[in-house]
Amino acid sequence: MSVDIRFQPDDRNGLVAEGTYLLDAAKRLGVSLPVECGGRGECDTCAVIVEEGATLLSSLTEAERVRLSPERLAAGERLTCQAKVERGGEVVLRPVPQTERAETSAETAKDLRKDFRDLPLQRKVTTLVELEAVTLFQTLDAIINVPFAIGGKVLDLMAVWGRTLDKRDHELNRPAEHRQQVEGSETSEPNG
Repeated sequence: MSVDIRFQPDDRNGLVAEGTYLLDAAKRLGVSLPVECGGRGECDTCAVIVEEGATLLSSLTEAERVRLSPERLAAGERLTCQAKVERGGEVVLRPVPQTERAETSAETAKDLRKDFRDLPLQRKVTTLVELEAVTLFQTLDAIINVPFAIGGKVLDLMAVWGRTLDKRDHELNRPAEHRQQVEGSETSEPNG
């Protein structure tokens, strides 16, 4: 059965099949919704307000309960990456305004570029020097930690090798009768 989906305020609408996620319906209809987490339910940027047809949608998911406050849920908000149409009818949706949801990284970068552009030259130079210092510190910190990471891996390998040698020595020190039982029950190895 088909479902009529309508996105406001542009009044974009079309038919989608039951079982279609609202995010997929938006893409199919050419409605651009921000999806910071890639549609995994780890942010609230794809939130919409369900103006009509809420009963036609799937139940709330755990991700929606975590990402949307009780007030937002009461206002009819759903995450388009989590909600899907389960029954035929008409669903009317309105994207949540940017002021009411988390800002995407693209929006943050755009704001930062605008703020930087508006700074006086002296402040721009100071900001760039600060950014370079932070980048240099993070780079040096990563370089300094490489030997420790490699050393940790080497120590782990040595510990495994040591445990293997210890186990073999322990097996060799068992009584001959027990060694034969162990050798007979495990893979057979030549006595030596």
